[in-house]
Amino acid sequence: MPELQHGKAPALRDALIGLACVVVVDALLIGQALVLFRLDDAKSTMAAAFPIMSLVALGVPAVGLLRYLKRRGIPLGFNRLGAKGWHLLWEFPAAVLFAGAATSLVGPLLGLEPTEKSTLNDGTSLGIMLTLATYLLVGPFLEEIVFRRLLMGYLDTVAPALVSVVVSSVIFGIAHIAPTAMIYTGFMGIALALATRWHKSLWAGFLLHFCNNLLMQVAVLSGV
Repeated sequence: MPELQHGKAPALRDALIGLACVVVVDALLIGQALVLFRLDDAKSTMAAAFPIMSLVALGVPAVGLLRYLKRRGIPLGFNRLGAKGWHLLWEFPAAVLFAGAATSLVGPLLGLEPTEKSTLNDGTSLGIMLTLATYLLVGPFLEEIVFRRLLMGYLDTVAPALVSVVVSSVIFGIAHIAPTAMIYTGFMGIALALATRWHKSLWAGFLLHFCNNLLMQVAVLSGV
């Protein structure tokens, strides 16, 4: 994606290191789930530990990746949106409708149904705030850098744009581990990739990603 590459373009190793950060995040989150499962009888401990552990699981790899990219001289790509920024107002509902409709068609064919289970609400105001900050800000920030800046940016140097968008989006979906989440996030990844390319800024993908996660949490908390 030349428009984002005012500095050094991502190389294969940069993309792999970004993906490694995502693997570390997944491993930490899975480890966190296993630890909390063993503490099933200690509800107060779980309530205090969950948001902090989640923040650490995403925050530490994100900080490490930022330090690495700074040493490598690779810009993040958060360029100003410019006059086209207002288009995000319609791009967000369009992205959700696209991902939702595509998921509703593909999901049943694969025998997958959406799950309503959520571990966001730990019962404390501080815990909810920390978890929201992690899920709505840190998560999208890290994922947009890894999948739209590094992975798609590298693929753009070795493959056509269509291949770059599709491959980076498929890997983005797979990274979400849960089968019911993979399909939706894969299609949403396509929308995020296209928005990032059209706006020539990672802000576009991040803002759409943030709004999507916010919408999902509102739906979960309201029981939709």
